Amino acid sequence: MAVCEYCQSTLLRRAEDVENIGTMADLLDDASLIQLGTEGTYRGMNFTVIGRIQMQYQQGVWNEWYVLFDNQRGGWLSDANGDYTMTFVMDIKTPLPERNALKAGMTIQLNGDPFVVTDIEEGKCVAGAGELPFKVGAGFAAPSVDLRFERQFASIDYSEATPLLFFGASVDFAELHFSRLRDPDQVGVGKIKLNALQCPNCAAPIEIHAAGIVRVTCPSCFALLDAEHPQLKLLKKFSEKVKIEPIIPLGSEGKLNDVNYRVLGFLRREGRSDGVLYHWDEYLLHHPQQGFFWLIEYQGHWSFARPCKALPTVKLGNIALYQNRDYQHFSKGNVEVSYVLGEFYWRVKIGERVQVSDYIAPPYSLSEERTRNEVTWTQSEYLEAETVKTAFAIARNMPPQVGVAANQVWAAEAGYHQVWRWFWGITLLIIVVQLISVWQSDDRVSLSGTFEFQSGNPAAVTSPVFVLSGHQGNLHLINHTYLDNDWAFIGMELVNRDTGEVYEVNRDIGFYHGSDEDGYWSEGSTSDDALIANVPSGNYVLSLDVETAQNRPQAFVTQIEIRRNVSNWHNIWVIEFLLLLLPIIYWWRRASFEAQRWADSDYPKASPSEMLSSASDD
Repeated sequence: MAVCEYCQSTLLRRAEDVENIGTMADLLDDASLIQLGTEGTYRGMNFTVIGRIQMQYQQGVWNEWYVLFDNQRGGWLSDANGDYTMTFVMDIKTPLPERNALKAGMTIQLNGDPFVVTDIEEGKCVAGAGELPFKVGAGFAAPSVDLRFERQFASIDYSEATPLLFFGASVDFAELHFSRLRDPDQVGVGKIKLNALQCPNCAAPIEIHAAGIVRVTCPSCFALLDAEHPQLKLLKKFSEKVKIEPIIPLGSEGKLNDVNYRVLGFLRREGRSDGVLYHWDEYLLHHPQQGFFWLIEYQGHWSFARPCKALPTVKLGNIALYQNRDYQHFSKGNVEVSYVLGEFYWRVKIGERVQVSDYIAPPYSLSEERTRNEVTWTQSEYLEAETVKTAFAIARNMPPQVGVAANQVWAAEAGYHQVWRWFWGITLLIIVVQLISVWQSDDRVSLSGTFEFQSGNPAAVTSPVFVLSGHQGNLHLINHTYLDNDWAFIGMELVNRDTGEVYEVNRDIGFYHGSDEDGYWSEGSTSDDALIANVPSGNYVLSLDVETAQNRPQAFVTQIEIRRNVSNWHNIWVIEFLLLLLPIIYWWRRASFEAQRWADSDYPKASPSEMLSSASDD
């Protein structure tokens, strides 16, 4: 079939015969940049757009462009408000499932992969244009089911007795390398003025700023209108008391990530969590080539949202995988549209309800919206309020931020990881130094002996002269006593016989034990040790003075051993403890931030103080 672009005559070819079967209905104006004659490239193969079918479904319209490749293979490029897919008719040996047996969200096997049903539609043809491989006309019914697996896309067409399977993939506008597109100045936002239309509620003039708009609100009385109706059919009146002024005025133009957008619409959604009503605002943005996007504001926090080009995979443990990044499940609930302003490409209505599941991987988040017939995924990226204010030249004060956003990044996140990197780096260096020290230490015994002190008022005892050889190093003094429910004070003086230098060490030793109604108990120890650092070589004696209990009946005996150049791990633990202070401070602040983030989720987390309180209770 071919449609004349000048007179809309529809020519049908059967073998060698050509028949004029009437005039094709006019196409609806839309914002697509693709036109007949547009050329592009898909997976290294050039194609030309030679035909078009404009389809209408419950929420709006989309285009199916028939393309012819250089190898004469035909394919279909779907254009649904900036969401593009390229598909081809695919032969399949196994029967396709009945349409009535499919539900949004269910999984079926196609071509060996688990495809998820994402859209079930009762589409119908509005009009056709150019050259098409089959006969179509206005009102031609095309019930279909769309399915996705990662970036693969499939559509089952139930318009014929034997369903057809179209198989392909989601594609980005840029990767198709288009040429001979429509002039963006002729189809872009802000170019369409319909001054002849008036609001049926208050008679105010209505302007529509983008092609393909199917819902618009009156800027005077805020009535919700059907833009597809020739005279703007009134759908919903708002009470004069209900008036919300968007932070970003409708019609504003701004630049985010070097891309210019225009704000077309504003809507508010609300839901309930634990009986508490909450809401957030969404701003519809449009770019002529890239399509529609969203700015979302909740409690002073902003995010830029775009449709997912591939279907995320939900794994066990409530994890969604998208673009090699794991997203944790955050919350799930039902929300509805409570307020609408501006223009929209779908038939938005007050009370429109969806089930939303949110997943987070700051600064990104994923949102799955599910209705009876459709499943859609959106990826959002956190934006600083100042970025939005600057991008759209907002004059008024931005709303204050409350709490922590689900996809907000902690401001000190980079510092947190840097601190831990420094900690582990310094720890590794300390361990290396300590191992070298252990390797160099000889841990030799310089003095070993048993010293006995009589009861009463024992006199001091001096050891024989002993030699400390080698380079300057430490000494480890070890006492082993035979105390039993008793105590002793030992004063030790290490004297260098060559220089007269004295090193003094005083130790209290005590050991007590017994039994009571709770069983056996003990306190203290019969042994003790001390460390003297940086002792030079030379000839030494050890003088000991002991004080014990006055009524002690027997002599006090202690075994003393002095070891030279021993490895010392005590300083390591002191240094590690001091090094840990800064990472612990960072951890505490980060854990407090995360507790705030998850406070309103389905998985609230305890704050550090709550963790300590719980641990102390246990």
